[in-house]
Amino acid sequence: MLGRFGRDAGSLLGVEIASGSVRILQLQRRQGGHAVCAWAVEPFEAPPGHWTAHPDVVAKALQRAWQRSGSRQRQAAVALPGSEVICKVHRLPARLSDSEMEAQLLAEAERLFPFPLQDLALDFQALEAVPGPVDEVTVLVGACRHCLLEPLEQVFHSAGLQLVMVEVDSLALARTLAPGRLTAAAVLRIEAVCATVHTWPEPFMPQRLELRFMPEQDQAQRLERIGHWLRSALPGTSVECLHVAPCDVPEDGWLEGLAQQLAMPCESLWPFAGLAMDSTLSCREAGGMALAYGLALGGGQ
Repeated sequence: MLGRFGRDAGSLLGVEIASGSVRILQLQRRQGGHAVCAWAVEPFEAPPGHWTAHPDVVAKALQRAWQRSGSRQRQAAVALPGSEVICKVHRLPARLSDSEMEAQLLAEAERLFPFPLQDLALDFQALEAVPGPVDEVTVLVGACRHCLLEPLEQVFHSAGLQLVMVEVDSLALARTLAPGRLTAAAVLRIEAVCATVHTWPEPFMPQRLELRFMPEQDQAQRLERIGHWLRSALPGTSVECLHVAPCDVPEDGWLEGLAQQLAMPCESLWPFAGLAMDSTLSCREAGGMALAYGLALGGGQ
């Protein structure tokens, strides 16, 4: 059940399970575009280590978030970190049906991915025809260990929801940016325990880097570390603008200072350009909802 990579899955709830909160968002079509029709952010007491060690805490927070949102939709989409999913672009004969493509990819899985077949979750999407005399298409293939999906399915089931779509976080975030400028953009997400930067040197082959914070570091120290980290992470890439989505509001002037350090424009991420918005969704909350929005957008095409 990995992926679908944005194929039509109906109108789904986009759900992010962050380090200390659950974020959900649902879209509906309106006048040729989309509108936010339901959303909620529900905090929970973050357990030591990964949340999968205490799934009941997350399940209860997810249930509360769904109830608060007012949504009637129970089918949901969620993302795995790009570090837990291997994405590859592969070529297959264009004459093959979807089932035949899947069979061939499974036959080649041991060569393509370092997972045993019994623990392999795989999905694919045909991208485009390959120019040349051979009738082939390029296919985006994603794979992860099935054991990563089982805790997610259990949490959603316990919350009374159905998990029907699992994506890669970087691919979902790409939908929040202007089309045609993806390779020139980067997204920096700052959470309570880590910062991640997402880049797209090729549209379907994202790169994801993560910086873990030390528990004793305050916000100022964490922001300083982020600046040093990005100065070494971004040079040599095609990035021309950094979109920043913090879970807490940084101190005044930090974003401008970061732009000076990196010698590139840095701006707050506003993923909802052109959407009809709920007036109760603040600018601070909007950046944190970017992944949930990207998931909902992929599940409502």
